Order: sequence, then C-alpha cells, then structure tokens
Amino acid sequence: MKFITSTTVSLLLAFPLVASAAGDEKVKCETKTTQLEYFYGLASCTTFDGKFLSEYVSRNSISLYTIDKNIYEKGSWKNYRCSTTLPNSAFDTVSSESCQYTPKANIKQHYVVESYDSRTDTTYYAAGVKVAQFTFSDRDGEVQKVEKWVNGISTTKNHVDITSTSEVKLKVTDNDGNVTETRTTVHPPMMQTCSRGGQLILCNNEF
Repeated sequence: MKFITSTTVSLLLAFPLVASAAGDEKVKCETKTTQLEYFYGLASCTTFDGKFLSEYVSRNSISLYTIDKNIYEKGSWKNYRCSTTLPNSAFDTVSSESCQYTPKANIKQHYVVESYDSRTDTTYYAAGVKVAQFTFSDRDGEVQKVEKWVNGISTTKNHVDITSTSEVKLKVTDNDGNVTETRTTVHPPMMQTCSRGGQLILCNNEF
C-alpha cells in the first residue's frame, strides 16, 4: 500500500471531515453579590429525660441545631438528643456571575462517498465535489434566525454540494439578539479520494 503524498494531502485538506465553528461564548455578563447568613455559637439544651447537653458550633446553615451525643454511663453507651437555636448569626458575601451565551454556528465539510470495496476495506470518494453542512444551536435559549450563503448567494439548504472553490458563510441569531458568524473556504478535491483504515491512500495503487 502506498500512502498519499504530503503535497496531495494539502490539496485535499483534512480528511474526512473538517469544520469551521464559532460561538458559544459568554456575553453580557453581570456579577451579582448576595449576603448568605449562617449561624454559630454555644448550643445547649435539655433532653426529655433531663440530660443537659452543650456543644460549640462554628457554622450551621440554619439557626436550629440538634445536639446528638453518645455518653458512656453505668457500663454502657446511651444516646442523647435535643434541639436548640444557635445564639449568633453572621453573613458571608457571595458573588456569582450571570452570563448569556452566543449561539453556536458550525460549517462542517466532508467528501461524497462514491463506492466502497469490501475486499480491500477501501472507501472511494467522488472527485470535484465536497459537501458543506450547516449546524447551529443555542445553549441558553433558542435560535431565532439562520442565514447561509455560498459565494454571497443566500441558500436555505442545510447541506450544499460545492463543486468549485467557494466561500461559505453562516450567521446565527438567538432569542437574546446575540449573533455568531463563521465562514470558511471549501476546496473540492481535484482527484478521486480514497481511504482505508482511516488513512488517505492513492486510489490507483495496489493494496
């Protein structure tokens, strides 16, 4: 098997799939600061059977606190529990970031399968044509508008066959008014392209 030369690879571009992706970036970020209360202090209470318990608590998210202790008495362990309110409170300053995200815009390229030879596990791709595939999404909302062009001419197709070197552009607008644009130049292969085992090979050589 002979592998395709580096010169030919550069003509064919990446194989079998290349993509031009943009978007999904943070925009219109706001930092919000809130005060989060916590409770602390010496907790003390008396159980139903008259056992006095006390414990120092350095931090608790709510004021109600339950003391739970195992105490060794008269040759055995006994569990005591009672609840009380912590006497002190304080506040932590907590900052959080809230952002919108731009929509994703992606132009994928792939070759057109012409045939497959099961004897040699070789896939043959058509010469002179490449497919531009448009994909888009929005992680924090919905895509409201999609615009696609090939050499400046608008198209509504999600898959476009490119038969000559062309500039392909995708523009996506989401429900927050955020816009993402991406563009790429698509070069159809000048010759038939083949692959075997995930690698480019010369189509006209013996395997």
